[in-house]
Amino acid sequence: MFDVNVLLLAALAYLLALFAIAYAGERGLLPRSLTQHPIVYVLSLGVYASAFAFYGVTGLAQSYGLGYLNYYLGLSAALFLLPVIIAPLHHICKTYQLNSLADLLSFRFRSQWVGSLTTAFCSIAMWPLLAMQIQTVSDAIAMLTPENGQNSMRPVSALLFCLIISLFTILFGSRNLSSRDTHRGLVTALAFESLIKLIAFLVLGAAAVLGIFGGWDDMQNWLNTQGGVIQQLQQSSKDDYSRMMLVLFFAAALCMPHVFHMLFAENPSRKKLFTASWGLPLYLLLLSLPVLPMLWASQAIGNDGSGDYAALALLQYFNDPALSLLVFIGGISAASGAIIVATLAIASMSLNHIILPLHSPRRKDIDIYSWLLWTRKILIFATILLGYLLYILIPERHTLSALAVIAVAGCAQFLPGLLAVMYWPDANRKGFIGGLLAGFALWVCGLLAPALGIDTPAFILALPGVEGSQSERWLAISTLSLGANMLVLIVVSLLTETSKEERSTAEACALDDLNRPGRQALNLSSAREMRSRLAEILGRAAADKEFNRALTELQLDDDETRPYALRRIRDRIEVNLSALLGPSIARRVIDRSLPYAASLMGEGEDINYIEDRLEHYQTHLTGLAADLDGLRRYHRQTLENLPTGVCALASDREILLWNKSMTAITGIPGSAIIGSSTDGLPPMWRRLLDDFIRSEDEHWSKAGIELEAQHHWLNLHKTASQMPGRDELIIVVEDITETQLLEKELAHQERLASIGRLAAGVAHEIGNPVTGIASLAQNLRYETDDPFLLESAEQIVKQTQRITSIVQSLVNFAHSGREEPTRAKEAVCIKQCIDEAIALLQLDREADQVIFLNHSPAELFVAGDQQRLMQVFINLLTNARDASPPGASIRIEGAPIDEQRAHIRVIDQGSGIDQNLIEQIFEPFFTTKEPGKGTGLGLALVYRIIDDLGGDISVESPVDAGPHPGSCFHIHLPLACQIGTGQQH
Repeated sequence: MFDVNVLLLAALAYLLALFAIAYAGERGLLPRSLTQHPIVYVLSLGVYASAFAFYGVTGLAQSYGLGYLNYYLGLSAALFLLPVIIAPLHHICKTYQLNSLADLLSFRFRSQWVGSLTTAFCSIAMWPLLAMQIQTVSDAIAMLTPENGQNSMRPVSALLFCLIISLFTILFGSRNLSSRDTHRGLVTALAFESLIKLIAFLVLGAAAVLGIFGGWDDMQNWLNTQGGVIQQLQQSSKDDYSRMMLVLFFAAALCMPHVFHMLFAENPSRKKLFTASWGLPLYLLLLSLPVLPMLWASQAIGNDGSGDYAALALLQYFNDPALSLLVFIGGISAASGAIIVATLAIASMSLNHIILPLHSPRRKDIDIYSWLLWTRKILIFATILLGYLLYILIPERHTLSALAVIAVAGCAQFLPGLLAVMYWPDANRKGFIGGLLAGFALWVCGLLAPALGIDTPAFILALPGVEGSQSERWLAISTLSLGANMLVLIVVSLLTETSKEERSTAEACALDDLNRPGRQALNLSSAREMRSRLAEILGRAAADKEFNRALTELQLDDDETRPYALRRIRDRIEVNLSALLGPSIARRVIDRSLPYAASLMGEGEDINYIEDRLEHYQTHLTGLAADLDGLRRYHRQTLENLPTGVCALASDREILLWNKSMTAITGIPGSAIIGSSTDGLPPMWRRLLDDFIRSEDEHWSKAGIELEAQHHWLNLHKTASQMPGRDELIIVVEDITETQLLEKELAHQERLASIGRLAAGVAHEIGNPVTGIASLAQNLRYETDDPFLLESAEQIVKQTQRITSIVQSLVNFAHSGREEPTRAKEAVCIKQCIDEAIALLQLDREADQVIFLNHSPAELFVAGDQQRLMQVFINLLTNARDASPPGASIRIEGAPIDEQRAHIRVIDQGSGIDQNLIEQIFEPFFTTKEPGKGTGLGLALVYRIIDDLGGDISVESPVDAGPHPGSCFHIHLPLACQIGTGQQH
């Protein structure tokens, strides 16, 4: 026996130790590898095993035999169905920041009434469970103190415990209002509690076997003498009570607020659930092992009454202070853990779904976070106080099993609605509310009212199957209430219309389905305007915090104007506010401050949002859904990699698709433009696409546009989407600039060929009279002795020779490129070839005049073709002249480098060539000249001719330092041998 103050101080010291662990975990004083370990989370789920698992489960085993295992099998069965129930619910809760059962149901049925009724009924259903935790602590203190016969001490000790646990619950769970982070310290402290109660329970079970029976064999011998003990256990577990109990405890695993809170709100990682799917059943198995040995041991020492508190009866028999204190602390662990988490969950639901709808802060200067925090603390204290009041109001001490059954039967009323969240899209709020009212009315009248000393109404007693004593009615009443709930939900949902909003949310919650939101326009133009409107409702500080959090999570900037980005920011703010205020209040705040425009975008789906969701949801897709997603990715990749530009526009000109080729053509990355309207495009592209969209033509050929100071030609095609309900336009853009340049170059070459033919004809026609003039001038020299006439005749001969030279050069140039590929090479004098090229270039009086310096030796002959080499030098010298300033000198140098090859250099005084472009200058259609002054084919033609002649060409730039560094073209050609002599030139 202990003094009551000693037990209260022990409880206080233990709770202080828990607070220290929670504080250390929250502040990061404990290793992160410990606080984030999956086993810690698994142990924290042991909060399901409340004081009933420590004191009352032996009474359950006494009344229902092996049916007591249903208490553990209910949660184990829920975890066994992890892939089809718990994992999808976890995904929904984390996606939309739903931290409680009321949040989830109000979000699914899009109703504040659903959230408020769920909160109120859930709180009422949990009162017997809270009262039971308080009762177990009070009874334990009474049975372990000399004043155990004084009932007046029980309320006092219970009140002191409630005050202590209220303080610690506030310190544990109301330190902040974080909507993202879990309470790491709280989870760590709960794991420690679960470990303590497991150790205490196993130690007491071992003490019962060894201390009462003397060992396992002696316990078996005792059982053999008792005859019907084993048969009674087996018989009690075969009746209907056992099967219904499994259903109730299965529902409790999903619907009791403290279990829901630990499964979904305090679990940031889905992987931890899979660890819990085997770890928690193992923990419960260990916890269930001492139950029967403790029950039999209490019977062996003469405890023939209720099986409740068999643990305390054994402590009185052993009279061991250390064992008694360990078991008492274990009971405190079980009771305090359940009270702390259940109270946190109920207080959060009450704040979001009862207090805020009735009274929310109106003044903008109020710190909404501080107001919410203090309101939650008050609700925590009020919830525990209500549990204490129910403990006082119960007229007589009920068995712990009776209180547990009442609580789980009340929470089971939410199971039909919870299953409808995932598996029945046609369920609506009217059906859910009707079913909940029907089921809860039967539960209150048939189970809760009699527990409070109120007579059972006559209509309940008239129901089929409701007979016998109060302790025997719970099966029929639980079955009838749950059945009525499901029946009303189904019938009302089938007879009434499900709103469009509910159907949309049902699709978001359905298993292996995705939300397909419609595209809607916001009545604002920028993200900054969104911040200002939020401040009108939330206040400046709260608006800035929530707005900045949304931008950070989405990795966007506050200068966003794209409609798609604005919709995503709005949705993210609503999700974050759901964790803070509940989904109903969050939706109301967002609808008031950031409303959608009325049907400006039609009924089209937000295809970009669907794509984004599919990317994140890929690992969750299985079967046909996964195959369809693979097909979607294949077609998406095909569109992205098409060599032709493709973009898709909605009816409001929002850009839905912009593939890689469009990025290459326009220079605008898809990530920067998808989701914006055509107004976000550069002016020339906006005008082009808008004009094409308004045009009645479905095809535009050779549309012109100026890009980077260069003219481009495009072919455009458009077609409307053929998918039902999708008012979209698909535009195909084909860049034909290179083809157009090639066509123009071919036309230019044809014109040059025509000019060459004309020049050959003109040269032939000019040659005859020039020859006649030359002959007459020569004859004149022999027919007169007049010095003046002789000098005139000499000048006439010289001028006719000049005309002949010019005509011959024109003829040679006209013949360029028309030789046969198999034409034999000849010895070509480089100096003469260059001189002819210079003479032709100097005929162009409009070009900038430069000085050509031909330093090639006259004896340098190469193997090649006179006409083709002249074309090479004309192109090189033309480029050198264009690159050099007026009056500059262009040097041409040639010399043999060995016995087989000659080296010719063409050096200008231009600005040089960019090092990044040197590798490209010999490519066709590449030019550094201004538009209209170059085709990009000259150097490509030079490269081809030199290569055909067995030589090579390269470029060096810059050559010198200074303002005109210049470039140097190096040509290597094979040397020629004089025909017939073999003498090398």
